[in-house]
Amino acid sequence: MIHIGTPYIKEEGDRAYLKAPVTITEDTAEAYIKNIQPYRQFCVWLVDEDYPPEAWKTDETLWFDVPLQYGRYLCVERSNAFVTALFWYAMVAGSDIEFEAPMSARLYEGFTDKLIPALKEKGFSPIRLKGPVTSEAVWCDGAVVTGMSAGVDSNYTLKLYSGDNALKDKRLTHLCHYTCNNLFKPEEIHKGLEQLYRDEDSIEKIILEKAKKTVAENNIPLIDMNSNIDRDYYRGGYIYMAMYRYLACTLAMEHLYRLYISSSTGHKSDVLELSLFVPTQHYEGILCDSLCTETFSYITSDHDIRTKKLKEIADDRAFQKYAAVCFRTGSKGENCGECYGCLKTMIPLDIIGKLDAFDESFDLKKYYADRERLFGELVSFSKRPEASSAREMVGQILDLTKEYPGPASEMFKRAAE
Repeated sequence: MIHIGTPYIKEEGDRAYLKAPVTITEDTAEAYIKNIQPYRQFCVWLVDEDYPPEAWKTDETLWFDVPLQYGRYLCVERSNAFVTALFWYAMVAGSDIEFEAPMSARLYEGFTDKLIPALKEKGFSPIRLKGPVTSEAVWCDGAVVTGMSAGVDSNYTLKLYSGDNALKDKRLTHLCHYTCNNLFKPEEIHKGLEQLYRDEDSIEKIILEKAKKTVAENNIPLIDMNSNIDRDYYRGGYIYMAMYRYLACTLAMEHLYRLYISSSTGHKSDVLELSLFVPTQHYEGILCDSLCTETFSYITSDHDIRTKKLKEIADDRAFQKYAAVCFRTGSKGENCGECYGCLKTMIPLDIIGKLDAFDESFDLKKYYADRERLFGELVSFSKRPEASSAREMVGQILDLTKEYPGPASEMFKRAAE
């Protein structure tokens, strides 16, 4: 069982916190650990050390924090953010969720009438959400927000929905940056839990600065939020529940946000890939349709493919200088140039002749020296059964080679043969 107590707000220093007591029973934690085991070969979970955490035995709370000036927008009247944050955990563990503060009726129905039945059809045990439900709307300032990570998708969303480029009802008024996810490197697990989280916190601060510099000239405020969703509950598995975490953070500020525009990855599939153990962008449509409230809507930005996005934003100087696309970000916030996130950015930019402008974001000397090997690694990765998005990426790059003939295109076509 997962029990969520009544939310409350607490101010600490220059931050305001939305908190709620959370109790997760030992059998639920054990079921969570057991059921993620088959997927740990694809994603790191830090559940072999101090799990369940000792803090659970005292006064553990799930929290979200924002700069103090935004504290008035934290939504203490609803359990929406907390139920959404723990939904994936509960489904994996097969645990019901009890909550004390009311949950918005529209969100409750989205979970119970749409998402849970859809997951049940895919073989997952249904859970129950138990607590008060209300259709009464909370007050809201009507802001429109998207996440800003300084990556390809968020930069493209900013281009589409800022200034005169956007319809008035979808024009961005705010940007947000959420620190609630961690992509741990398997080769660094030996460092131990505390050091890994210290390292991740340091890197995230650098990424936040890149995000701030990226939007510095847009005159759109960027609000940073932290949460202990990962540190004290999930301990990894980010790719499988990313959109749930982002939405939970957004719902924590339900008094501010009317609309969240999720930066679509452009992933397409002829078959709905609905599962707790596929990346959430593979079923983002049903998530957006299900997880709204009486005052808040959740939509995807676009379904444009990554190569189109890169062509559109490749000449943006801020993106060239501050691009943050790496799955294995270095200690100084640098892109590694080796992971899938880097390769699906660098290779298309290389094909279209724009990569040289990104010398502040990537080690181009190393890339050009290893180009043939890196092309082969992307193609090889795309052949793994779970790598459907990488297969799409290889197809997109092959299409680019027809439009942009040249040495790089010929080299990539050979690698793909």
